[in-house]
Amino acid sequence: RPSKASPSGRRCSTTAEEDPSMAARSPHSRVVAALVVACVARPILLASALSVARPFAARSGPSHQRPHSVRSGTRGGSTTTTTTTTSLSSSALSDKEIEGLLDGKEFAMDISSITAGSELETYIGRGSGVNEGTGIGALSARLKSLVGKVLTWKNRPVYERLWQIIEDDCLALCKERVPELEAAPTWFDATAAPHEFETDDGTCAGTVAAYRGGKIDWVTTCKFFSETLGFGNMRIDAWLDRSTRAPHLAVHLCIVFNVLFIYVNLVPRVNLLLDDEYNDYVYADPKAALGGRSLNDIYTECVEKPKVFKPYFSKSHVVNAFMNAPTVLLYTIPYSKKNFDTVRDIALDYTRCFLDMAYEKEGVLVDGVDSKTAQAELLQIDVRLRQFCGRDPDTKNVANIFGPTKTDKLVRTLWGSPTDPIWTSR
Repeated sequence: RPSKASPSGRRCSTTAEEDPSMAARSPHSRVVAALVVACVARPILLASALSVARPFAARSGPSHQRPHSVRSGTRGGSTTTTTTTTSLSSSALSDKEIEGLLDGKEFAMDISSITAGSELETYIGRGSGVNEGTGIGALSARLKSLVGKVLTWKNRPVYERLWQIIEDDCLALCKERVPELEAAPTWFDATAAPHEFETDDGTCAGTVAAYRGGKIDWVTTCKFFSETLGFGNMRIDAWLDRSTRAPHLAVHLCIVFNVLFIYVNLVPRVNLLLDDEYNDYVYADPKAALGGRSLNDIYTECVEKPKVFKPYFSKSHVVNAFMNAPTVLLYTIPYSKKNFDTVRDIALDYTRCFLDMAYEKEGVLVDGVDSKTAQAELLQIDVRLRQFCGRDPDTKNVANIFGPTKTDKLVRTLWGSPTDPIWTSR
């Protein structure tokens, strides 16, 4: 195994001996190459930007307050966290006003909201074999088993190294910059620790974990790998509180066949068509965290390398409606050490930029954010953004793998805290 990379930005290194996928192709891998053609699509439970136009908020008003948690003991060696009695209200919005703002049917999503059949058009849905008749799922049982074993041999080491980007780079950087960040319970149980889950036959297993503190209202990491199909998927999503308009963070990574899939985004919390100042500042202005580059510069660098960064174009109107950030990175990338290192650099750049903007104390991201109008707008936008996985076609694929009960708890964990009234009332 390569040594763990630090959040400082040092590159991971590996060799053909450490990573079987870099060794000369075996006869089995040549069989895979003849049988499998990588498809384009996107990762599970994709969360992205809001497409619904909302008024540009007024920029004045009182300060915002958010819930906090306290440690209350241990269970089985793990810390259990309980949240103090929490009001839905900020200093700008009352409980009744918040309940009214979230009373519409658009805030009542669940996995039944997924358009029938749309899961067949996704990266996992088409290529991994989750659905019969697509990808390696189109092969006979004997060939599917053989291909799955070879892909597991090739892709498991890549999956573990991708997880280092999520856990040892992005999440570690958040913990370093936000010392208040603490482990929180998931929707599976009350233990403030990562929760492991798997299929009934044990062939596909994963982990989900949650954290909150400081300006980060909720951050989750999640991964799973299928030993049967030989693919792995992982993500980190960080959602800020309403004391700022700074964008949220999403880094989703996947390995299917010999192809990396990436969805990396700083998710806008305003209608960009109505707010040029926000659009220019967040996505076009040079940032110290990026060495004087802008997010648009990184996006342009990817566009100018079409042989490496192959754009994914979703066929789903639901997905496309939420993909309106100007610098969203949605690509399939041939796996190689060089390309892997590039993906790691991108994930770290977006995470650093996210954290810098989250803690800015003046300017477009915080001016007037505490007004009742601004708080109402952010509340509705944030809930819709975080609930999007309720309509994400790939959530259906997760349900096909793990079943609806586990999937429902996974989705709710991605939404928000099981002790937050906003989410317990959904």
